[in-house]
Amino acid sequence: MKLVWAALAAVLACSTPFAADAAQSPHADSAKVEQLRAAMKSARWTGPLLASTAETLPHGHFYTEPYFYDVIVGGDHHPGSSGFYQYGLLDNLTVGLQPSFATATNRIGRGMAIGDFKLLSQLRLTHFTPDHRVPTIALVLNEVIPTGKFDRLGPTQEGHGSGAFATEVGVNVQHWFLLSNGRLLRARINVLQRFYNKARVAGRSVYGTDAAFRGHARPGPRTTLIGAVEYSLTNEWVLAFDVEADFAGPTTVTGQETSAGPLIRTRSPASRDIGFAPAVEYNWSPSTGALLGVWIIPKGHNSPASVTPAIAISRFW
Repeated sequence: MKLVWAALAAVLACSTPFAADAAQSPHADSAKVEQLRAAMKSARWTGPLLASTAETLPHGHFYTEPYFYDVIVGGDHHPGSSGFYQYGLLDNLTVGLQPSFATATNRIGRGMAIGDFKLLSQLRLTHFTPDHRVPTIALVLNEVIPTGKFDRLGPTQEGHGSGAFATEVGVNVQHWFLLSNGRLLRARINVLQRFYNKARVAGRSVYGTDAAFRGHARPGPRTTLIGAVEYSLTNEWVLAFDVEADFAGPTTVTGQETSAGPLIRTRSPASRDIGFAPAVEYNWSPSTGALLGVWIIPKGHNSPASVTPAIAISRFW
């Protein structure tokens, strides 16, 4: 939690100069304001691979962005799909759903499986405009629904869920910069903290328990920090780059192998990793675009290295 508060303090500190600059000369540079307004109107974006926007949808509008990816760990491929399906409930409040699906293609198992789903909500507090150049800031409240199978697994079956409800809170920030060449640079910061509830576990599971086990598991809290920049190369083409740091607390598993057996309690170590994701965006209309990128995570602390190529199609309705 100390890390989260430090990150939030940094976000607020970064927003102060922009607010002060806008407040000092609201009418001084009308030419720059009009240049920024024109650049924002003509530029098209899908968004980077990892960082989420701080903006909300206009009331009554939908946004869809399905992702297709392949997580490659130690030579094993784990294709899957996720995405964002959102609706503008109010002009400053967006709600939505983030489903998760996985397809196992390695030696352990094959076939399509449902992962955990996430219910999304975002409340926008401030809004960047050419006349009012303060960062867009939004509060995030999400709920993870344990729809993925995680226990009672067969000998060759993979799990794709945690079995535990989880609440995720955070802050998203977005700001625009007009460069000297007239192009735009857009920056995002996401700070997220996830808290898991306890999951009831039976049999072979994602927590390493065997077929006779009966008990509970509680995943450790998870902190995610994401920073991203996008450069509007042309009105249609955008170069994007994300950096993400993840910190997961220890997971505790408690239970018995038999009803009369001794109580077993295990505690997995905490983990952390830092990855980056270069991507290219192409937007053939103001409402439709595509994103192609790769998320690269070097080996971290108790965390394996992975490479995840991904493609997404975005559509504003």
